[in-house]
Amino acid sequence: MPPNIEYQFPPLKPESLQCIYRFQRYEPRIEKRRYPKRRSAAVAIVLFVGRLGDLYVLLSTRAGDMRTYAHDTALPGGKYEEGDIDAEGTARREAYEEIGLPIDHEKVKKLCELEKFITGNSLIVTPVIFIITDHTLTPLLNPEEVKRLFSMPLNSFLFSRPSKIPSFHYNISHRISSIPNWVIDSIPPPPIVNYSLDKGQVGGKEGRFYGFRDIIWGQGKVRMHRFLTGREGQGVKPVYGLTAAILIQTASIGYDQFPDFPFHAPGQKSMTERILYEIRHVEGPLRRAVEVEGLWDDWKSEEGHDDQQKKAKL
Repeated sequence: MPPNIEYQFPPLKPESLQCIYRFQRYEPRIEKRRYPKRRSAAVAIVLFVGRLGDLYVLLSTRAGDMRTYAHDTALPGGKYEEGDIDAEGTARREAYEEIGLPIDHEKVKKLCELEKFITGNSLIVTPVIFIITDHTLTPLLNPEEVKRLFSMPLNSFLFSRPSKIPSFHYNISHRISSIPNWVIDSIPPPPIVNYSLDKGQVGGKEGRFYGFRDIIWGQGKVRMHRFLTGREGQGVKPVYGLTAAILIQTASIGYDQFPDFPFHAPGQKSMTERILYEIRHVEGPLRRAVEVEGLWDDWKSEEGHDDQQKKAKL
């Protein structure tokens, strides 16, 4: 762990500094199986320190003419390309192409990688956590890919009510910061922009800040989380689905606490089990990529699977 890392940032709250240290110490479980490059992707979880010492994460609104997930709220990221050395390389390249984040290992430090996720279109995504150490950096958005850039407190993805978020009151006038929590929670949110509907919905709950939907996916139920951004009146979609799941996982690791809501639907399979099922039992692009790249021997046996399950997070 680099000494005195706190001197590279504006004044940090103790919990923010501890969060950074936990990310630096974090080691994802060892992968014993290889993943096909043509179905691999990475996202950049870009953190920065706010003026009052809280950690924030950068989020973007995708351009309206994107082939997939147009207008969605997302993390910078995309598919592996030739020349990418690893997931970090993919995440850095995509963040540079989308929001102009410099490929500079000092100004934008890597903290860690997380376990892999699977998307609805059968991509295997590796989240890579970075933190900006140069507060003078100015984003440069690629209008073909990104319409808007904004941020949210990282710890907001651990709570179902805004009044529970430690930094929530920093975003409202000091003249009303003393209003009781129950009054704040009763304030209606701005109009919600409709986001993509999921086939096979089997349950859910819509709240003023947090909500979820349970859908049928693969072997059973999967919980799709949703967080309002407070910018819905401006046409910004909520943080939803894969992006929400990744940020819940990130915040849980960094702050060393579980969210105040159930992360999984009842009986939901782990991410490793879902990936394994997709490769073995679904005749889709992920299975075909495994076969084309000659990786089937890695996936046809159970060896190493039980060990991975024991180490699976959330």
